[in-house]
Amino acid sequence: MKKIALVLGPLAAVLFPLLVSIPDHPQAPFMLGIGFWIVLWWISECVPLAVTALIPLIAFPFTGIATAKEIAPRYMTSIMFLFVGGFLIAQAMERTGLHKRIALAILSRWHATPMQLITGFIGATAFLSMWISNTAATMLMLTIALAVLSRIDGSELGKVTTATFATTLLLLIAYAANLGGMATPVGTVPNLVFIELIAEQSETLRPTFLQWMLVGVPLMLVGLAMLLVIAKFKVRKLQWSLSGELRVGEDYAALGKMRAEEKAVAWVLSLAALAWITRKGIVVDSFTIPGWSSLLPYQGVDDGTVAIVAAFSLFLLRASDGEAILGKAAFTRLPWGVLILLGGGFALATGVQQSGLSAWIGESLHFFSDIPFILVLLVVAVLMIFLTEMTSNTAITQVMLPILAALAVGANYDMMMLMLTATFAASCAFMLPVATPPNAIVFASERIPMQTMVRTGLILNLLMPIVIVSMLCLFRGLLPT
Repeated sequence: MKKIALVLGPLAAVLFPLLVSIPDHPQAPFMLGIGFWIVLWWISECVPLAVTALIPLIAFPFTGIATAKEIAPRYMTSIMFLFVGGFLIAQAMERTGLHKRIALAILSRWHATPMQLITGFIGATAFLSMWISNTAATMLMLTIALAVLSRIDGSELGKVTTATFATTLLLLIAYAANLGGMATPVGTVPNLVFIELIAEQSETLRPTFLQWMLVGVPLMLVGLAMLLVIAKFKVRKLQWSLSGELRVGEDYAALGKMRAEEKAVAWVLSLAALAWITRKGIVVDSFTIPGWSSLLPYQGVDDGTVAIVAAFSLFLLRASDGEAILGKAAFTRLPWGVLILLGGGFALATGVQQSGLSAWIGESLHFFSDIPFILVLLVVAVLMIFLTEMTSNTAITQVMLPILAALAVGANYDMMMLMLTATFAASCAFMLPVATPPNAIVFASERIPMQTMVRTGLILNLLMPIVIVSMLCLFRGLLPT
């Protein structure tokens, strides 16, 4: 498959302009071929995703879609500095152990019964995933979970009992990480893709940090409630108490008092979150609370600026060992592949627009206006979820959002609803280990049978489209129009 894709991709880029004619948009056939090439390579992963993301830099100038000078800036936009700053803050949390303290602080209060323990784990995982990468949150919580499970394994409970509990706990940790990423713009990469691409359509449609959270947090909470229902069903027969044997409280106490560097990172994260939430004004009917950025003499500050200010301060603040909380090694740990992948997606969206392909798609899909919008939203959510089961949610979001933007224009749909439905759905692939990094991480523990993951994930995959569409319909008035 990979060898076929390796040849078929470039071949399609050559053949499409020869076989397809779009008179009103002469560059569109070139873009169609290049787009097919990129999508095929992203899905097949015949080369690394970031390598495929470089194709626009090569192909667009040669086909007249965009010049190198036009396309290169798409690989380092302001929204990407929001990602960089957020990732550096996450590194500081890991470097100081603040993330572990937060997790154990929650678990120390929620561990007396099986349901309490599961509630504590999914709550801690979801909260961490709001601010650090889903992968990092899952890795941390898996480490703690395996330590807890080893103590349960050493208890007098039966093997079947402990196996059932372990499977449920680890599976729900992965699911909670995926759901937590939906709650904030910095929670997961598809959120950033959406913010950048919706702003390209109209800057007035860009949601603020607070507007996103007003929708994302309730959606996350409903998702977590569904996980608790699943947990209740799975562990309903487990009526034991191991609060003394688990010694979670002892683990938390062993951390001692918060060190100066932990407090510093906690303050930086708290102030950054507060600055993100209050940067833009809050409008309630005719009453407006101005955001702090409107009080500045110049109006060039955005969420990316806030993220970099916060990250910058962490290179200046000192840890108890006298070293800076973040040093030069922090830059080598940045996920440059993800950054290039992000840039490639933004470049792809620019090519779709500048070539006229988006206009042609919009003109071709105008007949969708006869289909009920709710039905379209549900179909888009289901499609995104099952596509994400097979390929990177970042890549599939970058491919689908420009197409959905064109569909919204052509069929006169609510662009915000359509694109945001797809974005949230991209975080809801729960069936397969390959779907998301959290799924893969917990599956690698070898304590989750594939059948259990598929069966449980399928239930969520079918329910989440209804939840996403319902919540967006309910909270649509809180988002820009």
